[in-house]
Amino acid sequence: MLLKTTTSFGLLLALSACATQTTKEKSNSEQLQSIVVPSSVSDPLNVRAEADFQFIKGDVYSREGKPARAIEHFEKVAKLDPNAASVYMRLSAEYKKLKKTKEAILNAEKAADKDPKSVEAHFVLGDLYTSEKSYDKAIAQYNAVLRLQPTNNDAAINVGSVYAIQKDFKKAEQQFDALLKNPQFQLSYLVHYYVGLMRIDQKAPKYEIAAENAFKKALAVKPDFEDALMSLANLYQQQNNPAKALAVCEEYQKHQRFSVRVSEMIAQIYIDDGNLTKAYGQLDYISSNAESTFDAELKMALILIKNKQLALATEKLNEIVTKYPTADSARYYLAAVHEESRDAKKAIQNYLQVPANSDHYGEAMVHAAFLLKGQGKIKQALSLTAKVLNENSEPQVYIMHASLLEAKKDYAAAAQTLEKGIAKFANNTEMRFQQAIMLDRMGKKEPMITQLKKVLEMEPFHVQSLSYLAFSLAEMNQQLPEAEELARRASELSPKDGYVLDTYGWVLFKQKKFSEAVKVLEKAYEYQPSASIIAEHLADAYSKQSQAEKAQQLYKKAASLTKDEIRANKIRSKIQNPS
Repeated sequence: MLLKTTTSFGLLLALSACATQTTKEKSNSEQLQSIVVPSSVSDPLNVRAEADFQFIKGDVYSREGKPARAIEHFEKVAKLDPNAASVYMRLSAEYKKLKKTKEAILNAEKAADKDPKSVEAHFVLGDLYTSEKSYDKAIAQYNAVLRLQPTNNDAAINVGSVYAIQKDFKKAEQQFDALLKNPQFQLSYLVHYYVGLMRIDQKAPKYEIAAENAFKKALAVKPDFEDALMSLANLYQQQNNPAKALAVCEEYQKHQRFSVRVSEMIAQIYIDDGNLTKAYGQLDYISSNAESTFDAELKMALILIKNKQLALATEKLNEIVTKYPTADSARYYLAAVHEESRDAKKAIQNYLQVPANSDHYGEAMVHAAFLLKGQGKIKQALSLTAKVLNENSEPQVYIMHASLLEAKKDYAAAAQTLEKGIAKFANNTEMRFQQAIMLDRMGKKEPMITQLKKVLEMEPFHVQSLSYLAFSLAEMNQQLPEAEELARRASELSPKDGYVLDTYGWVLFKQKKFSEAVKVLEKAYEYQPSASIIAEHLADAYSKQSQAEKAQQLYKKAASLTKDEIRANKIRSKIQNPS
């Protein structure tokens, strides 16, 4: 290769001094732009200078994390010096950064072709072929490394690992056994570790025991080998033996250096076991020792939420969003805690700070709109959901927007919104159910029934649809036996839902099965004593069973429970004139 920089780099420095543009405040790559290099390539010195210059520029862009720009300049070097193996290696590395594996392989192959004795080129090719699942080619490259450098432990281990990946366990065992028997081999702990991984992949109880032993051997040789410890703990977890997993992790933590992964494993075991106090302590240990503590601190906050320690959770989440201003998940949970604490103002403020590119965005905006609706700010809530629909088309946003339109009694617009949502999310049963309600509000009974039946085709156990359809048929005095079957199924699925039981009791009432209706409606009233409609239905059933006193008491109760004065008067009229 022509990159002998002693002379040419001195020339570059001299030319740089002649440049008129100041470079004091520029990045390295910008500074290089101001250097003038002779354009003629007829002079070998100029060719060398140009190649050096392009290589330096490529190297600078690479260090700045700009692989695409680095590739431009390394390719220019390759044209000037097509036999430069090291340049092809640099190109391979930059293409790998861009996840362009085929281009990375092509350049590594060129490097190996130009310099067949390059250990680096063969090793890189082995890794690249492995990532592309070209396992035979990978083994060939690692063996090429071993021919050039017989003591290359990494290549020797990789040969066995690739055999294991191919599930050629016999060859893998032979390779690993040979390494363990080699007195000059210094990485026996790695071999034991890879044997353990191979045994797990063989998926049989006897191999699980072999895997456990292999990981233990790796740790015996190298007690601070974290990967082996984690694999052993995960094996115990897969065997539903968290006590063993906890024991080995705590033993490691006691004697070895601090490890975030090990501490997180301990914390998760405690969480899974329901021991949130110890989990919290472990997470606090992580946050006191790790460089990046976000995950641990967020889990601590979630534990506080789980324990209903909302004031402490708020304090912790405020600390997190102050330390990590772009942590959208922490911002979302902070808003949720404020909502749970019934501080709607702060909840809305924090929900609205969740950015549009967050996974929590749609849900956050729905919560904000819901809270605004609760404050009577329907117009503001609608403006928010309309904006979100242009950015984020999640089903819950369509549902919330429709519910806001429903609050304005604009049922047609609500139905239209849900229709648009269904066009995008045809399998979303909740949107279809909500649209059925809007159709009912508009008096479109047949389309409503059609939509509810469609929901039940898609989700036969959709309790709300079963109950709503049954109640609608009962109110229409149509297909009452079918309505009874629908209501019965709903009540079996939700036996403690007062409204579902009310539907079942009302369908029985409509069929003049008054004795059965009373029993069901009494249960409904027991579960939902503050529901005016349930109290009224039970009163109607009592009146049909000649229990006038009970009926009168419940009619009075039903009337007192509704804010609709017209309906309240209608209920009171039944006291004197029971149906």
